[in-house]
Amino acid sequence: MSALKSVSSYRLATLLRRENDPSAAIKLFRNPFPESTNPKKPFKYSLLCYDIIITKLGSSKMFEELDQILLQLKTDTRIVPTEIIFCTVINFFGRGKLPSRALHMFDEMPQYRCQRTVKSVNSLLNALLKCGEFEKMRELLLSIDKFGKPDACTYNILINGYSKTGFFDDALKVFDEMVKKKVKPTGVTFGTLIHGLCKNLRLKEALKMKQDMLKVYGVCPTVHIYASLIKAVCGIGELSLAFKLKDEAYEGKIKVDSAIYSTLISSLIKAGRSSEVSGILEEMSEKGCKPDIVTYNVLINGFSVENDIESAYRVLDEIVEKGLKPDVISYNMILVALFRIQKWEEATYLFEDMPRRGCIPDVLSYRIVFDGLCKSLQFEEATIILDEMLFKGYKPHRDRLERFLQRLSEIGKLEILGKVIGSLHRGNAIDSDLWKKFLYQQYRDARSLVVQVGVSLNLVQVCKNDSRARSVSLNEGVEEVLSLSDSGQEFRGMNFGVKMMQKKVAVLYHYPCHDGVFAALAAHLYFSANSIPSLFFPNTVYSPITISQLPLQEISHLYLLDFTGQPGFVHQVSPKVDNVVILDHHKTAIESLGDVSSTCKNVTKVLDIGRSGATIAYDYFTQKLIEECRGNCREMNDFKRMRRVFEYIEDADIWKWKLPESKAFNSGILDLKIEYDFNQNQSLFHQLLSLDHDSVINRGKESLSRKHKLIHEALEQSYEIVLGGDEEFGRCLAVNADEIAELRSELGNQLAEKSKNLKFRGIGAVVYRVPELGDETKLKVSLRSVAEEDTTPVSQRFGGGGHKNASSFLLSSMEFEQWKVK
Repeated sequence: MSALKSVSSYRLATLLRRENDPSAAIKLFRNPFPESTNPKKPFKYSLLCYDIIITKLGSSKMFEELDQILLQLKTDTRIVPTEIIFCTVINFFGRGKLPSRALHMFDEMPQYRCQRTVKSVNSLLNALLKCGEFEKMRELLLSIDKFGKPDACTYNILINGYSKTGFFDDALKVFDEMVKKKVKPTGVTFGTLIHGLCKNLRLKEALKMKQDMLKVYGVCPTVHIYASLIKAVCGIGELSLAFKLKDEAYEGKIKVDSAIYSTLISSLIKAGRSSEVSGILEEMSEKGCKPDIVTYNVLINGFSVENDIESAYRVLDEIVEKGLKPDVISYNMILVALFRIQKWEEATYLFEDMPRRGCIPDVLSYRIVFDGLCKSLQFEEATIILDEMLFKGYKPHRDRLERFLQRLSEIGKLEILGKVIGSLHRGNAIDSDLWKKFLYQQYRDARSLVVQVGVSLNLVQVCKNDSRARSVSLNEGVEEVLSLSDSGQEFRGMNFGVKMMQKKVAVLYHYPCHDGVFAALAAHLYFSANSIPSLFFPNTVYSPITISQLPLQEISHLYLLDFTGQPGFVHQVSPKVDNVVILDHHKTAIESLGDVSSTCKNVTKVLDIGRSGATIAYDYFTQKLIEECRGNCREMNDFKRMRRVFEYIEDADIWKWKLPESKAFNSGILDLKIEYDFNQNQSLFHQLLSLDHDSVINRGKESLSRKHKLIHEALEQSYEIVLGGDEEFGRCLAVNADEIAELRSELGNQLAEKSKNLKFRGIGAVVYRVPELGDETKLKVSLRSVAEEDTTPVSQRFGGGGHKNASSFLLSSMEFEQWKVK
């Protein structure tokens, strides 16, 4: 105990620095005396303690905890923070793609007793550049003189920005201005410019700048500059110049790294000079430069191109012997070579052996194997790979898939064709345009044909005379004959057997809840980008959807957003669909689901109590678009434009209230009174996409005072209850809110504060009736809490759920009467 009392700020800083777990570090920071329940006086933190914990939290993107530490630092008037701390925070916000937070931090620096200089301006410029906020950068530059003169770092950021965005001539103009203002360029300046010149194939200018940087400006070239130059000259086949530059680097006392040697080795192999590679490897050894995985992959690629598989395998073994780990690129290159020399069995074995070797195949691996098996006419094996591919969420190249379907049809492999099309539809991996094109190409010259494959899909009607195609609805189980007359009449339809309805994706989203409907919006944007047919079902806590209410015969994939349904629902529904994806953040959902993925193999879950359902869905679906190389589609632009709205939704839903005017935004979105039931409001997603957070805030400001008055009046009518009807859960305040149920969150929060101040538990119970239930005897009890109070044990006792600071359940009015303290 005495050792704990003697903990100093220096000792705490040491402990924080040693702690690798940021969650453990924040607990240690908040409570340096873990065994003391009532320390005599507050702990006096040093600036170093603040610096270390801020760095750990920012590096881990624990922004909510970071905000709490910053607020504590602001109120700790003993400490005068240095500017570098805020530069670090701004940089973290830039990495996290949070430009508004970076701007807000910069604006608030004086409140922390810290003056802003060009250093913090540079950090903000760099953060805005990372976030693509070029207009904000321009606005900041207009006022930069208030904070000091632009320095080399300022110009470097601008040069980098212009280079990355394709305006390289403007980058050169910034350099000219830099020289004119007598700001000395640095190695970073020249490195960025020379890299840009090389990228734009302006090699003469790049080589001249390399000479001038030393002769004119007295700045020595770096290894990165030589790497850019060597890569560029190798790209145009000037190997002799590349080797000359490498030797020049050594003469300048610059240590050439493995990246430069890898470039040289690759170029030698491409030029047909593989015999010289051994000499390069010997030189690397003499110079003390160890080959890295990139170097080894270059060697594997060289041997693979020459179909020398044995040598490629030897390199693979050498990688392991040297203590390195072959990556997926290493294996993919060998797979390509094996299929090229028609060793498909060996390639398949290597592919299947990759996980045992510690390397998981990626989407490219699957595409290589699928394409290779198709070219080798191993259609059954290709079908197996395709099915596994689709299960993992990967898709083959469209043109390869088209050729595969066409080839199966040409050789009469109708049974395999049926399996393939079934897999494609289960994985939503075939679109109507591809299917129309396939049918038209296959049957445009046919006279008559009866097709019966036995799969589920929507079919098309193809007009021979003008090559137009449109969707046709056919009755289940109808068999038709395709016939063409000599005059070029159109195909009337094809029956592919069992069912004629394409399966869809179903989305069950929390209703009526801002968080739930915006999670549904994220799903809608993703499915729209991929032309995936989808169904949306609003799912209420008080009357959750059951499996009997779902058209399961139409559903392939099921998404549960911000609400997982009644207990046991996931286990009931998972055997009846291909896949279930759960995106939720409620504490009760995490506890009730447990390790559901181990018992239900087709269930994927993303559960994160630190985010809201909307932002979990936002991150999940945007990542899928990026992985599918659809990062520039219209829907991705909508995602980016709506990011700030999603952040405001989260800020209110998990009670952070950190964003500027967050309560006004929440008030404004309530005032819009948008119907969140998609089946009643078909323009729901269009309405949500039209929202602008500034407009919503302005609207909310107008009504906040009125709502505050209503909340104040309700608080005056609060009364004491015994939570749960006995003393197990203690006592708190409650209020009836039939007329203002939409204000339950803010009302509940203020009620919880009032309850805590009266020495009850810091929980508020907002009680109201739900008209949709059609039962006047049923009450909805929404619990809100402050600080560390956890509402979920109470809600779970009565069949409800939620998260720590916000949960709810249904209760009979008669039972609730027993809770009231008379």
